Amino acid sequence: MSHTIDWAQIRTLAFEDEWASAFFAEMKRDLSQWMASYADDPGRRAGWGHDYNCQTCSGRLSFDLSRPHQHSCPACGRDNEGVKLDEAWNNMYRGKANQQVLAAAVAHRLEPDPRYPAYIRQVLDLYADNYDRFDNRAVAMRFQGKIMNQHLDDAVGMMTIMLGLEMIRDEFTAAELERYHRDLFSREADLFDFFATRIYNIPVWIKCAEAMIGVLFDDERLIERAFHGKYGIPDQLQRGVTADGLWYEGSMHYHFYTLHPLCYLLLACQWRNFELPELPQIRATVEGMFEFPLGLLFRNGQFPNPNDAHPVLRLDNYATQYECASALFDNDLIRQACGLMHQGQSSGGLWRLLFNRWPQCERVGEFGSVNNADAYMAMLRSGDTEVFVKYGTHTKLHVHPDIMNIELAFDADVVAADLGTGGYGSGLFAEWQRLTPSHNTVAIDMESQKSLADGIVELFDAEAGCLRVTAKGIYDAVNYTRQLRVGHSQLEDRFDVQAYEEHTVDWFFYCLGDLQCQYDTVALTSLGDENGYQHLFDIRHFTTDDDWSVDFVLADKTVRVAMAGAPGTTVHLVYSYMDSTEHTRQGLVVRRRAVSTCFETRYTCRRHECP
Repeated sequence: MSHTIDWAQIRTLAFEDEWASAFFAEMKRDLSQWMASYADDPGRRAGWGHDYNCQTCSGRLSFDLSRPHQHSCPACGRDNEGVKLDEAWNNMYRGKANQQVLAAAVAHRLEPDPRYPAYIRQVLDLYADNYDRFDNRAVAMRFQGKIMNQHLDDAVGMMTIMLGLEMIRDEFTAAELERYHRDLFSREADLFDFFATRIYNIPVWIKCAEAMIGVLFDDERLIERAFHGKYGIPDQLQRGVTADGLWYEGSMHYHFYTLHPLCYLLLACQWRNFELPELPQIRATVEGMFEFPLGLLFRNGQFPNPNDAHPVLRLDNYATQYECASALFDNDLIRQACGLMHQGQSSGGLWRLLFNRWPQCERVGEFGSVNNADAYMAMLRSGDTEVFVKYGTHTKLHVHPDIMNIELAFDADVVAADLGTGGYGSGLFAEWQRLTPSHNTVAIDMESQKSLADGIVELFDAEAGCLRVTAKGIYDAVNYTRQLRVGHSQLEDRFDVQAYEEHTVDWFFYCLGDLQCQYDTVALTSLGDENGYQHLFDIRHFTTDDDWSVDFVLADKTVRVAMAGAPGTTVHLVYSYMDSTEHTRQGLVVRRRAVSTCFETRYTCRRHECP
């Protein structure tokens, strides 16, 4: 293990470097408070973390250790109560306990204190001695956990605990380690193997956890099962990673979430000098998966957000993965990603302390326009203009019905972003965020898109910043073609809808800023009461056959949306929700009744003059 963690160097940092010393002092303070008050009971049922949303506005609640039965919403300020929320709190409490095992191990390596291994024993003894008493109920049986609500959460916890245990393994007797292996880890591995039934991010976690138990406890049965069995790690990567290097669920968040256990497993293999014929290919695939997202990164460090994910994804959100990867791979892009994080002394965590001593940098790589034809994703760039497009999908798992959705940035500001997902327990998730009308694409007959269409690249010119893509059968007998061309402070967008019969065609675009319109508009009570349309409000509209334009006015710039005229066009100016009902943005719904139609649009950015 010592060849990947230089404890002497980290100890020097922790006592002499400004950021590291402040972080280590705060980590010790938090640990001391936690260990003094830690009290868990196998009879406390752990609930689903995704239920931890406000009952009023759907915002994510704040986890407060001092309030297990009152759950505050930072968005609207309401205190929430209820058994479901209490049990979700219990799950997060137990997750915190597992994280503190790792923190205690690091603290002990840097500043030995018998309290730290004693705390780790306390957690492990609770789980090992009472394994059969834990009785948690997942939202569906296929997700069933034991210590935690889901087997996914069990896997996260076991891998985190094992990292800490391995760091201070010498503090435990052989008899203790054997008991933990027999009464806890081996039983968890059997749970994980039982539920590994498909190619998906969760089986990657549980198979990596099973493999890690095998590697760290020299359990050949688990090693064989995790690496060589169906749905094992090589099988997951072979079938689950596109030729471009994207995890096939098509979500940036789940891409990194899938990388997380792979990092932990590869660290464990490296610490133990564990070799296997499959490991070089696993490492090569994982390294490519780290490179893939960097080509799609906006200049401001924000990732595009297709499909299910947290509302805003930034490079710093995945510091753990990249900082672990920097200890695994000799890769300039990974080192540059680490150097782009934590600008200044205020941010960072445990993995920065352990691994990230790479020089700061201003950008990662030299990426121009990028098209990933197997991932069905592209990023076009020209000067200050960036546009991301998703033009196909591989699986229904975590998918949003938003083929041909775009995200747009000017001057390193992402002004038109995908909302992602506010939380699976949120009402807005099912009724809005996961439906077509919340995205910058087209809906037919006021219904969400139906198909899992392959994206077809008809034209890609990186130097010209131009892409034309087609997706067929988005609805029955309806095909889409979208051509995008970026230039300085502008985007040209041609969205063709081809069909065999007449439909109601709705083109959507949402943008930050105050929506200003020069035309006379008429108020409209509603555009619909289902399929997401019920969450459009304060609607005004005008009709025109001519060219038209509106402005989204931000503090420092104005984004103009100008569309070529077409017969029978009705332009709706709408408000809609974002991550919660407390946060809104404005947008456009352009409606036509047609067999086939083309939405020909130009977006331009004008910077405001300084006073």
